[in-house]
Amino acid sequence: MNLLNIHRVKVGDREFPVKITNRAMILYEKMTGSTVVSFEGTEKLLQFFYCTAQAGAKATGEDFKYSFDEFLDVIDDYYSETLINFSNALMAEMGGGEKKQSKKSE
Repeated sequence: MNLLNIHRVKVGDREFPVKITNRAMILYEKMTGSTVVSFEGTEKLLQFFYCTAQAGAKATGEDFKYSFDEFLDVIDDYYSETLINFSNALMAEMGGGEKKQSKKSE
């Protein structure tokens, strides 16, 4: 399994590069106090998204100047789209294949 891929996660009119790296894992562990990635609820999943977005931005040279709270403000209006698109990126990274991204319901 190659965990060096960069996936782009669409959230509204923005796209965030995400990358599962040692940096992302360390950021997640510092943020949550957990040594194992656990998606026991939306908060943990979004914290992992935040950490992988930071790592993805660093890898691509893009700016990422959001606190976690600011990041939530950006993605909040796109709750379902965010969860689906990030989950699809994780599945693709873990070898499960990438599914079509959902369109925001109007």
